[in-house]
Amino acid sequence: MTFLIVVLVICLLHLSWKYILRLEPAGIFAAMWTFLIVVIICCQEFIIVRYTGLFFILTCVYAFSFGSIFSETYYRPKSLGNRQLVFNSERATILMALLFVAAFINPIYTVILHGFSPLGIFDIGTLLKMNNTISVDRYSGSEYTNPLNQLFLVFSYTAPLFGGFCYRLVGKTGKALSLFSIIPCLFIAFTQSMKMGLITSVFLWVCGFLVCSYSYGISLKIKLKTFLTIVGGTTLFFAVLFTSMILRTGELSERMVEEITNKFYTYAFGYVPCFDIWFDASDVKEYSYGAKTFFGISNALGILERVSGIFQEWIPFGKNGFKGESNVYTVFRVLVEDFGPAPTCLVMFLLGGYSNVVVQNVRAQSNIFLNQIVLSAIYAYVMWSFVTSFFAYTSYLAMFFVTYFLLRFAQDIKTRDSENHD
Repeated sequence: MTFLIVVLVICLLHLSWKYILRLEPAGIFAAMWTFLIVVIICCQEFIIVRYTGLFFILTCVYAFSFGSIFSETYYRPKSLGNRQLVFNSERATILMALLFVAAFINPIYTVILHGFSPLGIFDIGTLLKMNNTISVDRYSGSEYTNPLNQLFLVFSYTAPLFGGFCYRLVGKTGKALSLFSIIPCLFIAFTQSMKMGLITSVFLWVCGFLVCSYSYGISLKIKLKTFLTIVGGTTLFFAVLFTSMILRTGELSERMVEEITNKFYTYAFGYVPCFDIWFDASDVKEYSYGAKTFFGISNALGILERVSGIFQEWIPFGKNGFKGESNVYTVFRVLVEDFGPAPTCLVMFLLGGYSNVVVQNVRAQSNIFLNQIVLSAIYAYVMWSFVTSFFAYTSYLAMFFVTYFLLRFAQDIKTRDSENHD
């Protein structure tokens, strides 16, 4: 089984290599799941592996890649003709500054609603208590919030998506604001122990960066300096997540650090074996036909009731001394419960094909503003697929809506001078 998995992974990398080099959705999807599956295979001495779920994931990733190949072969978009896309850096810089302020309203207000002062972050004892209190309230269902506070949460996610888009097109001040756009979610991670919010903000910044690069034909080649920056940023990112997990417990001790280390491994890689075990034993007979993919909307409409964590069953997957369990099953469980195994592969093929269509449209600047947002959404869905459906949260959907208007305001379509055609 292991040998067959390795062969399939090698073939997948060969099939998707050009998409990986171009950082298209199909390439990122293939690279990410190849990495996760290889890690699980290498760690199977301490992790239960059933293989059926792993084979299903690989089948879905293959379907996504084949869909991209199909659309790239047969689809050619229309370009803007004698018009061109123009970016207004001054407008964008002002918008990023306003977003930075708006993005901080939710985390600061949340801290105040729970009876703490935002300045409490400078006192380790208060910070530990703050994290523990807010976390307990959130998971017990007694979290303090209101519609206005939830509305401003949208800006906490809009800021990094728009900031990532602007990074390559603005000056030094704009670049600083672009990088600062992640700070509001970093503040949330340090005060509320919501690590997923920080992960989301980083992913969204990358989404915006990639969409901008395709929109304006900017090279995506990674230089040594850029690579070192990515390595350093990734190290810092995981350090912040680890610290956030410790703060969440409200205790700082050697025992707690060891316990959090085990949880960190579980959070990083536990979702894949969790799905593998679930899929091997699953017997889904009733399908929700997309309701779980868009759980937030279906919950608001009363179609399905969404609870914290989406899935309540905790599956143990550790062995030989490693105690790992998770209630996260990746986007593939959502799709299986929505459509069934075989239709899920078809959905992946169609999504892969559509993702390539959108990439080509953005490159050709065809229906550009809509396609920029759609490509951002596809990137986010792909990167978030190791957790669940990115579209399951209404705050994320609202974020795309807001970003669409920001991009329209920061960009113009102008007619090229006749001299350019002589």
